[in-house]
Amino acid sequence: MLAVVLVHTLTNMIVSGMGSRLWIPANIMETISQIAVPLFYMISGVTILNSSKTRDLKYLFKHRLVRIMVPFLIWAVISAFFFQIVGDGFKLDVIIKKIAMMYNQPVITAFWFLYPLIGFYLLSPAIKFFVDAANKTVINYILILWYITNIFLPGFVTSLPPEAGTFFVAYGNGLMFLSNMGGYFLLGYKLSNIKKENINVKLHLSIFSIGMLVSIIDLYIVHRYALQQKPLASFPASVLIPILAGSLFLICKKYEGRYPEKLQAVIEFIAPLTYGIYLVHGIVVALVQSVINPMNYVAVFPVAIVICIVGVWVMSKIPLVNKYMM
Repeated sequence: MLAVVLVHTLTNMIVSGMGSRLWIPANIMETISQIAVPLFYMISGVTILNSSKTRDLKYLFKHRLVRIMVPFLIWAVISAFFFQIVGDGFKLDVIIKKIAMMYNQPVITAFWFLYPLIGFYLLSPAIKFFVDAANKTVINYILILWYITNIFLPGFVTSLPPEAGTFFVAYGNGLMFLSNMGGYFLLGYKLSNIKKENINVKLHLSIFSIGMLVSIIDLYIVHRYALQQKPLASFPASVLIPILAGSLFLICKKYEGRYPEKLQAVIEFIAPLTYGIYLVHGIVVALVQSVINPMNYVAVFPVAIVICIVGVWVMSKIPLVNKYMM
């Protein structure tokens, strides 16, 4: 979640700051942070699909969905009021319309992340039955199919001129059972069942390092020379995301339980706060950017992340707030 906050503090510099000495570092950090959401989905897949409680529909609706839906809805309403008031002034009809349209589109762009997550939660009992019964060959087949239809071909399409890319755009109903982000949940589950002793750290460090370098160079060239509409622009970076996320996941799994004590303590402190940080970060970043130049992400990010962590930690100590808003 910290990487998600970072990305949202980099946006102004990446879009409007070309020529600034901070523009290249912003592009590099934005590229590295692209794997943050896939990693979160993968971790969610590990947690949900390896749990015996996932088959229980009562547990799903009484606990899991309530745990993510109630805070999401509350903060969506708060965000709708906040951004309308600071943006265009208080207009109740506009705010109500934004809230009413929540099923159609997120109240704020940052909340897009929750829609695939909620969908995964809703389908998790069925997916759990599937993975428990499926063999490795079937799971690999689903992942390969997902990669081709949702990662490779879309990346290929966006890297081609519009008149050529049309030939590779899938008919909408043709992919009704495949989800763009859904494959990451299954990928996380698959990788979580690889034994630590079978993980080749040197191999995955090499894959991650080389792949990330290729992505950084690719996106830098595309942004620097405005090549978004040129053939194969951004294609390497887009198709590498699942591979990079998978390699980093396996590296972290290999060293699980062997992190330095101080790092482990920080992780254990922040981990329970991550969902709350995600929900409040849009408002916090906007407030910080109203005081600090939005282009100065070097100052905006640390201030915003400290406020998010401290604020969510304080709110988590209030039982009612922690139960319904965190």
